[in-house]
Amino acid sequence: MNSDVEGSIENPLDVIIVGGGLSGMVLARNLSNKKKFYPRKKPIKWKLFEANANLGGRLQNDDSGNGIDLGGAWVWPDSTRMKNLVSSLGMEMFVQPGDENRSYDGATLRIVGGAAEVVKNIVSELSNDDGWDDNVDSAKSNSSFQDTTTLFANGRIETNCPVVACTQTATSGTLSLVAVQLASGQIFHTRHVCLACPPKLINMHIQFQPNLSSRKSRAMSDSNTWMAGVTKVALVYHSFPTKIWKIIQKDANDSMRAGANRPACQCYDASPHNTGADGSLNALTFFTIPSISNSAPDEKLAADCAKQFCETVSPLTMRKLPNIKDQIQAYDEIHVKRWQLEKYVSEKSDPKTIAPHPEPIEDLARSAWDGMLLFAATEADLHSPGVMEGACSAAERVTDALIEMLST
Repeated sequence: MNSDVEGSIENPLDVIIVGGGLSGMVLARNLSNKKKFYPRKKPIKWKLFEANANLGGRLQNDDSGNGIDLGGAWVWPDSTRMKNLVSSLGMEMFVQPGDENRSYDGATLRIVGGAAEVVKNIVSELSNDDGWDDNVDSAKSNSSFQDTTTLFANGRIETNCPVVACTQTATSGTLSLVAVQLASGQIFHTRHVCLACPPKLINMHIQFQPNLSSRKSRAMSDSNTWMAGVTKVALVYHSFPTKIWKIIQKDANDSMRAGANRPACQCYDASPHNTGADGSLNALTFFTIPSISNSAPDEKLAADCAKQFCETVSPLTMRKLPNIKDQIQAYDEIHVKRWQLEKYVSEKSDPKTIAPHPEPIEDLARSAWDGMLLFAATEADLHSPGVMEGACSAAERVTDALIEMLST
């Protein structure tokens, strides 16, 4: 690498972020905020590498533009950081359908446009940044969220770039550095690496030299990954009568009993906010059991979920609406997201169960190599692991550590 290029051993980066999901993107946003690093006058030199073609990690919307969440969806009442992030991006939230009897502050919320819009808006903000990134060549930047090109945010963010190794290596003056190697063979040098991806997957896909401690490696191997093993199925209805939808909504947002040809364990009303001329675009989303849903084609899986939901319709509703089951099975679109097939989300492509929800584990949050390696995935959060709030909280913890180390 040319010695003038950022990331060379002569001109190392300050931070490399591994992972372009919510926590990684919040970190990138924080690193671009010079007010956080006052009194430092020099810009933080950072890059973010995402292994997949698209940014967003486990936040993904349907591909028809309906704003239906196929990954993380809910902002819980105590999700203060997530609410602040959404507000700071000029976005809005709405009460989860069926939870309207609670106050706004006490209700479960969803994000207008879908949770993936948060990452999209961060990318747009970074691509239009007029602060520290003024001197970065923006000729190759691309603010299109799901474009096939790999450069975003004035070249600071690259997709299709799996990291395969981190090596504590040579020095630049008095600084110890980490050499970060991509699958392409390219190597970048940096003072700090922030690992904003699932700890279990880090252990599987990235080699460390020197090795991480046995305690750290064991905690990573034993950790549970949010969304691993989950298949979400969304059924979309373009013109379901609102009055009838209100009736079946009572049967949504609840657990379901899975079994033969009954793949779903949970269902919720996934209707977007105020979609359509009269708000009539509605959706049901199902969480399905891997051992039942893995082998089923998308169309059959969707049909089985619809039939299973029909079983929840009460006799009273059937007497009032004798055609309700036919209407439930007459969906207009299906969207299926099989997270177990995502190499950088699930360690198994054919899991038999959904992994338990992550629990706070101190060893996951602890830094390594004297602060050169920092861990920022939602699973590494000590307050709300395994939800969007945990991603924001972990990013905040790592940002605070970097402020202490880089503000001078």
